Amino acid sequence: MGKSKKAPNYATTSTTTDNLFGSSTSSKNGTSYSAPNWMKNSMSTISNNLNSTMNQMLSNDFTNDANFKVYQEQLNKSAAQNYDSSVLSQLADKNLMRSSGLQAATNAFANTLADKTANLYDSYYNRQANNLSNLLNTSNTLYNYISGLNNSSQSNANSVSSYNLNKFYADQTAKQQLFNNIVNGASSFSNIANTWSPTTQIGNLFSGSGSNTSTLSNAYNNSNL
Repeated sequence: MGKSKKAPNYATTSTTTDNLFGSSTSSKNGTSYSAPNWMKNSMSTISNNLNSTMNQMLSNDFTNDANFKVYQEQLNKSAAQNYDSSVLSQLADKNLMRSSGLQAATNAFANTLADKTANLYDSYYNRQANNLSNLLNTSNTLYNYISGLNNSSQSNANSVSSYNLNKFYADQTAKQQLFNNIVNGASSFSNIANTWSPTTQIGNLFSGSGSNTSTLSNAYNNSNL
């Protein structure tokens, strides 16, 4: 039948969304993803901030957080103003600047300030935890976009490759069947040729064998020749 052809290679297909979510290409070498610039920048921002945010949340290192310093300065300033207006001025107006009254008012204010400071620390921790959660959620969302495109290109490549392979085997089977039919036909013709010879048939006719010879002899005897 001749040399058989090689089976087709695994197909190469691509799924693209242009600059929206990028593109994915699958081939026999695997699957590759090409990200748009905005996604590259987003992933870079996540990568640069993820570890530092987590470390800040776990260590509660308030001193290195610029936002916390601002909040703390505002709290201290507000506390000083509130102490003057809420404690000292009221005691002075009521002529209660004795040591016992001043001490009680100061202690009450100190407790309030301690609660606000504790709330500030808790707010810092919760803010860092929220930032970490947002970073991870954004990262997972981008990953889902990438996975969706990769799955799409892989599915398309598998479908095209399966179709090409099935078509290849179907063509090979058809060619094999055609070859077998040709061989069988040639074999049948050869058998007919071997069992039938014009020389043999004519020899039988004049040697008196067979019904054709008898018919010819009878015709001759009944003639006037």
